[in-house]
Amino acid sequence: MPSLKFNAVAVGDLHASGLVRPAIEKFAGAWLACFLAMARGNIFAAFSFEHALLATICGVVGAAVTVALLAQMDRTIDSVTRQATIGALAAFTGDIFAHPSHFPPQWAEPLVTAAVSAGIAIAVWYAKRWLRSR
Repeated sequence: MPSLKFNAVAVGDLHASGLVRPAIEKFAGAWLACFLAMARGNIFAAFSFEHALLATICGVVGAAVTVALLAQMDRTIDSVTRQATIGALAAFTGDIFAHPSHFPPQWAEPLVTAAVSAGIAIAVWYAKRWLRSR
């Protein structure tokens, strides 16, 4: 059955090369970044159910932001800048929705989380390229 296509990507294309894989990747990046940034150096406090739940909320919102952004973009082109920007926006938004900032100003902790998530996205992008070259 033919499907409606925009920018050479099928609208109904939700398998691994569509929107699911990037959503999972950005969920994991936002979750890990939120998990690390909220610990504020106390790694033992990070291993609590409440902490994991807040990181999960951050990841779910980050995945939703990723899908919303990628649904509007041409997904046939990939770059490290795009991945870092989407990862940062997803984590920033997810952190804002997950919990109030632990220290002032209100945007400081989400900004740290966004920077960590962008770093994770860059590392994953280069790791994927390295693995493909082997």
